[in-house]
Amino acid sequence: MNMQEKHITVTRTARYFTLGELNQNTKDIWIFIHGHKQLAGKFIKQFKELTGSGSYLIAPEGLMRFYNKGDNGDVGASWMTKEDRESDIKDYVSYLDKLYDEVIKRAKEKYNLTVNGLGFSQGVATLSRWLVLGKGKIDKAVFWCGNLAHDVDYAKAESLKQADIRLVFADNDKYYPKDYYLTQEKILADAGINFKTQIFSGGHEVSFELMKSYGIV
Repeated sequence: MNMQEKHITVTRTARYFTLGELNQNTKDIWIFIHGHKQLAGKFIKQFKELTGSGSYLIAPEGLMRFYNKGDNGDVGASWMTKEDRESDIKDYVSYLDKLYDEVIKRAKEKYNLTVNGLGFSQGVATLSRWLVLGKGKIDKAVFWCGNLAHDVDYAKAESLKQADIRLVFADNDKYYPKDYYLTQEKILADAGINFKTQIFSGGHEVSFELMKSYGIV
C-alpha cells in the first residue's frame, strides 16, 4: 500500500497586534514582521516610540505557534519550516494579503498614508517573499538581519523597484558571517532594484533606537 500526501484547505484565525491611533493625524503605517520563535505582541512593543510621532503600527503573527523549550513555558511563532514549506508560504502570503486588503490598504486610502515594512530575521524572508508574490505595496522596505527569500523573481517585483529599500546587518551577528551582506546585495542588484546597505555595531537584534540612529525613522 502506497502512502500519499494530500492537502485540504481550512479556515483558521490569524492574530495581529496594533499600536497607535488611526485617524486624520496619523502620519504613516509600519508593518513589523517578527522572527522565528518570537510573538508579534512582544515584538511590536520594541517600536512603540514611533506612535509618538504619528505612526500606526501593525504586527501580524506567524500562523505556527509552539513552546520554545520543552512542553511548556515561553511560546514562540514561526512563519514556516522546511516541512511542507510550499503550503506554509501559500498560507502566509494569503494571510498577509487579507490583512493588507482589509486593514492597511483601506487606512492608506482613507487617510492618504505612506506604508512601511520591516522584517527581522525570519521576517526578512517572509516580508520579501510577500512583497514579490502577494498584493502588498509599500513605500519603504527594511530587511533587518536576515535572508531575503531565495526562491522568488525580484525582477518582477515592480513595487520593490519603486520603494526605498534598506538592507541592515550587524557586524557581530552570530547567525551570519561578516561578509554575508554581499550575497543579499547581489540578489537585489541582479534584479535591478536600488537599495541602501547599513551595517551597525552589534548582534542579532533590532530596536527603535537602532532604527532612529541610522535614519530609518
